[in-house]
Amino acid sequence: MTTPSAFTPLTKQAVADSLGISIRSVENWINDGTLPAPVKLGNRVYWHPDVYFGWLSRRLQEAPVAESEPVPSELPLVPTPAPSRREASCSDKAASRLRASTERRLARLQGTN
Repeated sequence: MTTPSAFTPLTKQAVADSLGISIRSVENWINDGTLPAPVKLGNRVYWHPDVYFGWLSRRLQEAPVAESEPVPSELPLVPTPAPSRREASCSDKAASRLRASTERRLARLQGTN
């Protein structure tokens, strides 16, 4: 007689840690069908390791990353600062000039000079 091997069910935290995402992202992925639905036991939810790792294996084999495609190593820790008023003003002016230039080209192509 063989004894079944013991396993440890996976929690949301364990799944989040293995994927490098937040628990909220795990919940979102469950809701949109990206992750397989866990089983509820009491007030907690768990995945059987075979179900979770089977899903992960299939997903990783579906779409290999192209060699030329850069893979971000980390997100920046400091948010990008908002542009200053002067920078915003310069970009508004550049956008206005580009818009006017495009309208002139369009008028010329349509022959409505």
